[in-house]
Amino acid sequence: MGVTHDCVTETDPQFIRAYCVLGVSVSYHKDYAELHVTLRDSLIRVLVGGTILFLITRRLTIGVKESVSALLNIGIFLILLNLGIQYSSNPGLASTLIYTQPVFVLILSRLVLKERLNLIQVLGTVIAFVGIVSAVGVTDFNIGSVIALAGGLTWALGTIYYRVNLRDREVMSLNAYMSLFSSLFIFPVSLLDFHLTLNPMGIGLALLVSVTAQALGFILWFNAVRTIGPVRASSAVLLVPVSSYLFSLVLLGEIPTLPEALGSAITLLGVFLTFLPGASVKRA
Repeated sequence: MGVTHDCVTETDPQFIRAYCVLGVSVSYHKDYAELHVTLRDSLIRVLVGGTILFLITRRLTIGVKESVSALLNIGIFLILLNLGIQYSSNPGLASTLIYTQPVFVLILSRLVLKERLNLIQVLGTVIAFVGIVSAVGVTDFNIGSVIALAGGLTWALGTIYYRVNLRDREVMSLNAYMSLFSSLFIFPVSLLDFHLTLNPMGIGLALLVSVTAQALGFILWFNAVRTIGPVRASSAVLLVPVSSYLFSLVLLGEIPTLPEALGSAITLLGVFLTFLPGASVKRA
């Protein structure tokens, strides 16, 4: 008998919190990026976020599968994200192409998880991604954009890997280990472009991103993958850039441009389609 993931019901509050937290962190990350964000900042993010989680849970979930998940979901992903932005002539496009992750998850869910994908769900995911891309434009596609696409694929692989191998693990201790373990791989790469600046604003925003995106955001994200499935969780992750525009307006006073507003509306429509009752996912 096929397994069906129904539309979100009791998981709604957790689902909404996940993308609101990530949206707030991304809105602050816009100012953070203006302070020359490098892999050093990602190193601070995983070390501080992992340490906070460890101090709360007082234990680490260690293992080979956990280490592979750490590399896919955090270590390699953050390295590719930073390199993609660094080598792109259009950083906004590079950071947006990371959100090809839901498209890759759709493909991998069919190939690896053997899930039958509903046409409405596929259409909704594609529409949502088109909305995100239209908000930033598609100019200056270059090697940085290719690296960002590789980051989206890596994140998708990590999402599927977690779903298959680690969904029964305790999320907080797992994320504590994955964050700290991934720092072992981010550190040597960060030495290639290490800038030590004691900017109070930069330090404050680095700590804020550590708490929101790395600690709290990742806990809520993996809980969403476990409870509503990788396809719906991944398609809804496209709400993060949309919510960042909203929180940038509320918290930073930045008014979204017309393309950002229209792109956000298209994205909301696409995500809505993926959560319609007819868009349920079944195991083949």
